[in-house]
Amino acid sequence: MIWGGPMAIQGLPPEARGLMWWLVGGHKRTQLELFHLNNPVQRPQPRDWRCCDLGWSRFGIAMRDLDVARATLAQWQIPISAELTDSDGTRRLAFRDPFIGCFVELIEGYALVADASAPRHPDIDPTIVYATHSVSDLQAARSYYADTLEQEISEVNQLHGPQHEVLWGLDGARSESFLVRGGSFVVEVVQYLDPLGRPVPEEYCVADQGLLNVALASYERDAAERVLHRIESAGYRSAQRITMGSACGAYVLEPELMVEVCAIPEELEPAFGFTPVAPFFGQQG
Repeated sequence: MIWGGPMAIQGLPPEARGLMWWLVGGHKRTQLELFHLNNPVQRPQPRDWRCCDLGWSRFGIAMRDLDVARATLAQWQIPISAELTDSDGTRRLAFRDPFIGCFVELIEGYALVADASAPRHPDIDPTIVYATHSVSDLQAARSYYADTLEQEISEVNQLHGPQHEVLWGLDGARSESFLVRGGSFVVEVVQYLDPLGRPVPEEYCVADQGLLNVALASYERDAAERVLHRIESAGYRSAQRITMGSACGAYVLEPELMVEVCAIPEELEPAFGFTPVAPFFGQQG
């Protein structure tokens, strides 16, 4: 349960109320953070929303057996938008998540472009490997990620080519992109040239349905503080900074630039949901 002062990190008032889960993937420092906010009330994604629309649009999960995932989606009556097999045998499928509103890509037999030496949870197979950020100005986004956020940029997109756009209903789309490498995780930054993406609505609120942001986490508070200072010096609007001892964090709230920058020391990983406790749906057997 979340309320009061901590809501300030999302730019929400103390009277905001919410519930949060952490879902841990195969990499030890990568997780999904799921929010349900009932004050303010969540508004659904527009029915005609597409992955080319500006903002965070999709994320990818790698796993050993795509057939198991397909059966689970069928059990929940969640339709698959498309699936394909790459020339190297890699199998992929995608679906639009009915609760989050964004697209999710599932990948089998995938050679990770992230750091293969990243520490793993040995008993967890599904691994969160990337998220995609749709922007209107690729050059400005490159400067933001490389210069302001101090991230490593790769100009070659090893994640996706034009043939993969069919997975999220954009067959024939034209785009330019680059990758941001962050240890066990990759951010894919894309500018769609055709079709053009619609901007984030002026009335957008962080409680609205969709993929809110990606958090860039450091072990060291000094590193996070340095990046937050660069964000503020560049004039970008951010929410209130939250500190908990040696941990700190803040959200960037500018449209197209929405990320979280935080410091989470290793000893605080259990408190921030990076340590597996139990399967989300209970013990299987």
